[in-house]
Amino acid sequence: MTGDDLKAALTELGITQADFARLIGVTPRAVALWMAGDRAIPGPADGYLRLLRLLPMNLRQFELNRLKQKGTKMRDGMFGITFQGQHGSGMGVLIFDSGRVYGADEAGVRYDGDYLFDESSGLADVKAKITFPPNVRAVQGISNPYEWSFDITAKFDPKQNSGKLALKTSLGKPLNAQYVFLRTLPEAT
Repeated sequence: MTGDDLKAALTELGITQADFARLIGVTPRAVALWMAGDRAIPGPADGYLRLLRLLPMNLRQFELNRLKQKGTKMRDGMFGITFQGQHGSGMGVLIFDSGRVYGADEAGVRYDGDYLFDESSGLADVKAKITFPPNVRAVQGISNPYEWSFDITAKFDPKQNSGKLALKTSLGKPLNAQYVFLRTLPEAT
């Protein structure tokens, strides 16, 4: 399947790039790259689209109705975060996007991980790896002359515009943090 074939299929189905991305669990940017021919369309995405096109209209509509359900329970978007440790404080930005979380802070520290939204509790369970550049001191007081990392876990309510977080770390000492919702993620055109 080519990018032009993908574009024609989405037009035929009446769904946007962003809708297709949500259906298959990828970013809208990935779909845009496939349509532009900058990246090959993965076999599972191609197969899903072919199957969707072959479904009878009532089953196809059932699948497309998942789009209306997605995003109503978990509010993806950009969140600002501030944190305090024994040896300082910091601030950064986290992006929650279809089960993935990533971001950075003012010291160049990277955040990469995932989250799972628990519909019964209304909370997102976050697991992330925090990666520090060489010689950047963590708010726990640790600094290394090489790149290093540790893991964190947290639960938070993504529907709240702001709140407190208790971050559990693989270093043993929890961190106190606060988050604020900044904006929703833009939809691809």
